[in-house]
Amino acid sequence: MLNKKGKILLIASLCALVLPISVKAQTPEFTKQMDAYLNSDSGAEKIMEAIGRYNQKKQTQKLLEEGRKAKENYDKYFSIGKSPVKGKNNAKVTVVAISDFQCPYCSKGAQIMDEVTKAYPNDVKLVFKNLPLGFHPEAKPAAIAALAAKEQGKFWEMHDLIFQNQGELSGEKYLELAKALKLNMKKFEQDLKSPKLAKQVDDDAEMAGKLGVGGTPGFFVNGIAVRGAQPVENFKALIDEELAKSKGGKK
Repeated sequence: MLNKKGKILLIASLCALVLPISVKAQTPEFTKQMDAYLNSDSGAEKIMEAIGRYNQKKQTQKLLEEGRKAKENYDKYFSIGKSPVKGKNNAKVTVVAISDFQCPYCSKGAQIMDEVTKAYPNDVKLVFKNLPLGFHPEAKPAAIAALAAKEQGKFWEMHDLIFQNQGELSGEKYLELAKALKLNMKKFEQDLKSPKLAKQVDDDAEMAGKLGVGGTPGFFVNGIAVRGAQPVENFKALIDEELAKSKGGKK
């Protein structure tokens, strides 16, 4: 339990953070009521929840501001190239996902991107780039397997299956998934050995480095960097902002 001095300091901090109350309103009676509220279980919980929401909002604002500063490198180095794309070519917002098939956070990121593309079927185009991390031995083979499926028009289906089977990735598993997708197995096995597809994965990783992405997942929303698998609400807020810009500030 806080002592009297601690309670007063906390009450003052709460007023500054979450209570738009003037200095004149902070009377002894007000302090007494706040002290009683703070000592109640429900009051303390609600106050801590409010502080948590405030801190999350400030952290999100900071991350988005850092992301906007990173746009210069994006404009200089990013190109879609032969990367897999989901969505309409004329979509107003391009979201780039930089991912590692063996990274558990990337699996979460893939789920978030699925929500995003479903929420904005006409306005968001998703581009997938590979960044297999060195300590994930199956990340690059999985990336090549997904691109091999792309050669037969089944990238996103393979993408989903690989993430769904992330705990058991292997050469045999990629063949099993290819059979489940009814791919031409002879061509698929040839493409697994393709220097062209291996180089595409390496080129993706090189581009990620130039864009300042060293870990996964990384995202860009119209060139604005978003670090990590943040809540879908953060992506939607940024997408809505970009859509408003495209309409001249009109929502």
